Amino acid sequence: MRAVSFAALIIIIIAISYFSQGIQLLSPANGAWIAIKSSGMSSQNFSIQGLERNVTISIDATGMAHIYAYNDHDLFFAQGFYSAYQRLDQMEFEAILASGNLSRYIGKSGLDSDKTMLLLGLSRNAYLLQNNLKMNYPSYYALIQDFSEGVNSYIHSNYYVTPLVFKLAGIRPFDWSPFYSLVWQEYMSWSLTTGASEPLAYSLLYSSVGPPLTEQLWPYYPYYTENATVIPGDGEVNNFSLVKQGISPSYLWSLDWAQSWATGVNTSLLSKLTPLIRYALSNISDPYMSSFASNFVGSNSWVITSEFSSTGSPMLANDPHLPLYAPSLWLPVQLFDPNFSVAGWELVGEPGVLIGHTSHTAWGLTTPEGNSANVYLEILNGSNYLFDGKWYRMQEVNYSLADGTYTVYYTNNGPVIARYNLDNKEYGVSLNWIASRGDSYDLIAEIKLDNSSSYQDMVNALRYWGSPPQNFALVSTDHAGYLTAGYYPLINETLPNGKSVQVIGSRSILNGSTAKYEPSGLVPFNYLPQATDPERGYMFAPNQPTVWKNYPYPFIGGFWASGGRAQAINNYISSKSSFSIQQMMQLQSNITDYWAVQLNRLFLNSLSNMSKTELQQQAYSYLSSWNGAASIDSIGMTVYWYTLSELDNITYGKIYSQYNLTKLPMPFTSTTIYLAINQPNSSIFAGSFENSVRTAFISAVSLLERSLGSNVSDWKWGKVHLLEIQSYSALAELSLGPYPIWGDSHTVSVGGVPEELVIPEPYVRVGSSLRLIASPQTGQFYGVIPGGASGNVLSSFYSNQLQFWLNHQYYDMNNQTIIARWELG
Repeated sequence: MRAVSFAALIIIIIAISYFSQGIQLLSPANGAWIAIKSSGMSSQNFSIQGLERNVTISIDATGMAHIYAYNDHDLFFAQGFYSAYQRLDQMEFEAILASGNLSRYIGKSGLDSDKTMLLLGLSRNAYLLQNNLKMNYPSYYALIQDFSEGVNSYIHSNYYVTPLVFKLAGIRPFDWSPFYSLVWQEYMSWSLTTGASEPLAYSLLYSSVGPPLTEQLWPYYPYYTENATVIPGDGEVNNFSLVKQGISPSYLWSLDWAQSWATGVNTSLLSKLTPLIRYALSNISDPYMSSFASNFVGSNSWVITSEFSSTGSPMLANDPHLPLYAPSLWLPVQLFDPNFSVAGWELVGEPGVLIGHTSHTAWGLTTPEGNSANVYLEILNGSNYLFDGKWYRMQEVNYSLADGTYTVYYTNNGPVIARYNLDNKEYGVSLNWIASRGDSYDLIAEIKLDNSSSYQDMVNALRYWGSPPQNFALVSTDHAGYLTAGYYPLINETLPNGKSVQVIGSRSILNGSTAKYEPSGLVPFNYLPQATDPERGYMFAPNQPTVWKNYPYPFIGGFWASGGRAQAINNYISSKSSFSIQQMMQLQSNITDYWAVQLNRLFLNSLSNMSKTELQQQAYSYLSSWNGAASIDSIGMTVYWYTLSELDNITYGKIYSQYNLTKLPMPFTSTTIYLAINQPNSSIFAGSFENSVRTAFISAVSLLERSLGSNVSDWKWGKVHLLEIQSYSALAELSLGPYPIWGDSHTVSVGGVPEELVIPEPYVRVGSSLRLIASPQTGQFYGVIPGGASGNVLSSFYSNQLQFWLNHQYYDMNNQTIIARWELG
């Protein structure tokens, strides 16, 4: 086990507290019971230092705080004060984790996590970003500083209440600073970055099974996504494309981009370096980031133009799929002063509103899954690295940890994340991550979005967004569209036909010992994927391919989602003649698995003439009458899911086990559909898709009978598919659930779990971390989170919105009763 969990830590602390300071903990004056006193949302007056004028915070019945100030300093100061009041322990845990300081609080068991954070350079990047903000954008840095001062004002005020976890641990909070907001930004950026683990995993698969099978299992563009890209059309952007560079898209995408002409790395050498690749994958993995790294992190968004809207008003929907924690990653707030009038959700610990709306604009985010990092193969010799025929000394950055000095070595490409000796030669893997430039001014972009009053204001704000790239869904009172904003490093490639092209990322590890494969710039802002007011009346971005194959800067490093949610959204919207707010909500609650509908037809064809036992016939009957909806009461969903899981196990799983690749993501369900239709006699299916399905079905029914009994009517999806919203402490007593839950990995209302042959399935712990429906022109804004505003488990606002979220209901963000007023002065 790499590091002790917070749960283990707190259990130890609780045990110690009972034996050593139980009396103090139970003290009414200063013990744990003080948390009860702060658990409500009552009206209060706060006399604090640091404000220029009085501030009012009105708290409505949903728990959203409406902060009214007379100037920007007081507004962000008050936001920091309020954030600390509600979520201080969460903020500080996040900062401790991201900055690589976990072992200072939980001892040596936190060292591996600290080393991962330091190896990735999160603290280093945050300090560089902080200095660049101070120097280049002092007015925006001042707002981040104001937020920090508000946090500290709460910590040092007479109103500070020690969070329960701090009380048990016997610690005082540390003073907040802009660095901690920025290092958490770095953590979130890394968690949503594509281009590090993906090419490493692809290299492992490619080296193990060879090019043809790799292309079958992990195609560049997932099967069936040609008409479902984020940006409609063939990929041309602002009158620029591959064709207009004299390059044939069909030729370019027919090439093997893992060959040495594209990477500079001989494939035979690569196959010998699989231990190095495995070390690299392990070293950039962290147990506390495992939820983010799962296959099920994604997001949904779509926009409707005024021409397609039933009200004539552009509309937006967004639900980012992130780890579901108690308390939430989000804090609902409205910020209001002479310069700002914005409402939505603060990413806890960050000033401003990251997802939300003004009276004229609204925006949401999803991850585009294109490389903003690259991994390089280095030739090393002790403390030196080879570059363009010369040896250079690596930069050494030393950190003091509990087990001694920890040194991170840097080449010109970035930190060396793994080393390995082969045939008396030392190799390494380095990470070139765009965030290490220190100029990802995401908070400036956020603050400018918070102050936007037009579509063009939002576009201009996104010029500052750097890492991670994001699909920004944008609507104003008169326009709707998308802009995939952020920094995409470009690599100059010479194609086998002699033509040159700049591409985004790589499919495999690049040669780091030559300048040939170094980043040569960024995708220009005007040629980032973007479109406004498309003719068809809508766009959508649930992590599918961003653009099609004629895009001028090919996404060679595009590791996209399967497109199942994209197809479901596209089919639903395109079936309507116009779209309403109510239909936006209905689509967000959709639990039909698009791929399951297609694959189940193939299952039924394979099973129809099979001789069945009585139990198998009952299961088959439920499967044949199933409509593809992953509802809690569905039995067909359960039979389908375990048949699919067993099919994956005896096909892809067999291949993965043979080559020790079991930690790699499974191929998509769309891959199974494509192969079943086009290559049903493939060796992947041991020569027969039909026989493989029958074997999988028989095994699935047997497993379900052993676990759930022989009464098939009891095999409900909600019995095997459960949601747990986990506490940051990982203590079950502070978590929410488990609850029977709808959905699966491919439904719009997501409930993703791995396809494992266990009953019940692992808990769903990633999902819609918030839901937003917005129509600025009509002034309609609806939202909900799976939790509440308070971080105090004793507060009714710890989980007050959860039932609405579970029921796919919404709060009208414009029409809530004020239940408490805080006066700060």
